[in-house]
Amino acid sequence: MHERRHDEREAFARTFLTHGPEAPTILPGWDAAELLEHLLLREGAPHLRVGSHLPGALGARAQRALDALRASSWQERVERFRQGPGRLSPIGRIDALSGQGELLIHHEDLRRAQLGWEPRQLPAEAAADAWRAVGLMAPLAMRVRAEVTLVSPLGGRQLRSRRAVGSLRVHGDPLELLLWVSGRDEVARVRVHGDQVALQALREGRRGL
Repeated sequence: MHERRHDEREAFARTFLTHGPEAPTILPGWDAAELLEHLLLREGAPHLRVGSHLPGALGARAQRALDALRASSWQERVERFRQGPGRLSPIGRIDALSGQGELLIHHEDLRRAQLGWEPRQLPAEAAADAWRAVGLMAPLAMRVRAEVTLVSPLGGRQLRSRRAVGSLRVHGDPLELLLWVSGRDEVARVRVHGDQVALQALREGRRGL
């Protein structure tokens, strides 16, 4: 009998229920309710965010839909998230191909804002998902004038800049590297080594989407 595959969405839903809608996140200005709303709109109704600002009937209809979502209970909203975006959703396909990168990152946005948090030890398949997400996200998320090598227990990935002025090596578990690539320096547990020129390039560069 095969072991059940790690389900990041289910783990995330349990974290939402544990901490409640007013729990802080590491995202400035966002609590757990706002993070969950972002995920629900991303997966099922991205038009509502823009539509609610439109004038006339279209804007009013979108605002009513947003109000209905916000009026539902926390358990109902979490259950809607737990069900996922649906088999035909383009967001569902993107998440499957990207190793659930957005879910992994946002789950840690909530977890690591809580007192006493500790890094998770991901199951092997979830760590592989995180490492795949690093490979897909890093070239898009990093603008650093240095040659950067990301090193995890699963291997290494090298990112080259056309105008590299030095080299860096960043060591960590796959999830920690995913958080670092996305710019979450305050919580990512990585070790960065490099020459002074490259370290300065890192400080002057940009990470995150």
